[in-house]
Amino acid sequence: MDIPFSLPVILTSALISQGIFAAILLFFQRNNSLANRYLAFLLLAFSLWLIDSFFRVSTIYEQNANYYFLPIYYSLAFGPLVYFYTQALTKGKRSLSARNLGHFIPVILLLGLYVFLQSQSYEFRRDFWFEVHRPFTFRVEFILTFFSLGIYLVASMRVLKKYQAYIRNAFSEISRINLYWLRLVLGVMIFLSITWLLDALLREVWVYYPKQNFSSIAIGISLLVLAGGALLQSPLKELGFNSEDRDTQLPKSSQQDLDPLLLERIQWEMKERKYYLNPRLTLESFARELKEPSRLISQHINQGLGVSFIDFVNQFRVEAVKQRMESEDRQTLTLLGMALESGFNSKSTFNRIFKKFTGKSPSAYMKRSQNKN
Repeated sequence: MDIPFSLPVILTSALISQGIFAAILLFFQRNNSLANRYLAFLLLAFSLWLIDSFFRVSTIYEQNANYYFLPIYYSLAFGPLVYFYTQALTKGKRSLSARNLGHFIPVILLLGLYVFLQSQSYEFRRDFWFEVHRPFTFRVEFILTFFSLGIYLVASMRVLKKYQAYIRNAFSEISRINLYWLRLVLGVMIFLSITWLLDALLREVWVYYPKQNFSSIAIGISLLVLAGGALLQSPLKELGFNSEDRDTQLPKSSQQDLDPLLLERIQWEMKERKYYLNPRLTLESFARELKEPSRLISQHINQGLGVSFIDFVNQFRVEAVKQRMESEDRQTLTLLGMALESGFNSKSTFNRIFKKFTGKSPSAYMKRSQNKN
């Protein structure tokens, strides 16, 4: 078989190789093991789909039509795999339940169709292509993939939104567990959904079949992004992430249901005991010091003070830094040193939080403070 040595052939084969290699590495990763296995299967599904593009640009299909209908098309698995990847990261799941397998029934049916076609004669497959697949099932597969991606992406974004609300009320420092990487993954899949819709419209409305469809190009880009960054996700378990007690808030109640003495005590304890100096302070550990249920503490902070737990703690840290700027510490400590001494654990987090509460960068605020004196 004669395969031309061209740029499309080289690029496509390189993407497939990278995708399969990254999938193998992710599958055997111990950190976030279940989540990484979902992502590994997603990268593998991307790589298998790109084999179709490789056969096109390398003229393999033209040289041997028997390669048509290989069981390499798993686009209906893209949405479920992203959704369960999101679930595994945000909820700390360690195993795949039998109920989850039901989401992959369309994939199994599609696999069965291609396995059946591969077992048939060339004449049968040719007739199926011209009479069934090209006018009907090919377009249906694209349309179903688009709707599947859309539904599962909406569900994934809802899960991520709940997770981010949870960590803001459970942790005082979230820079390593905010799952910005997951937001990138969902953004990549949204990009893929748009290109998939474009392909579906071109086939449905204009009956247009480009040699290299937009979805294949999008899959190649997505594979590069995901394979390049997936191994950088921090191991959430080692960061103290606890998914067992996710319900940190009591049902909404009126202000009259709040205990003013407890509310005053919460603020006093945080200020006088200086729990905010602990960069790894959590709602659970703070509630344990107060010998109160964490959900009750969360309710009083959220409803009594109108802030999340992380903002409640960070306001004390910012005040501590401001006091250091006006004290003798400014002669012996850098801004970063002041931040670390006040409970922050990174420069980027400190700069962002300080500006959020004061409206100025730390350096600008300190310069203004020095001018006053």
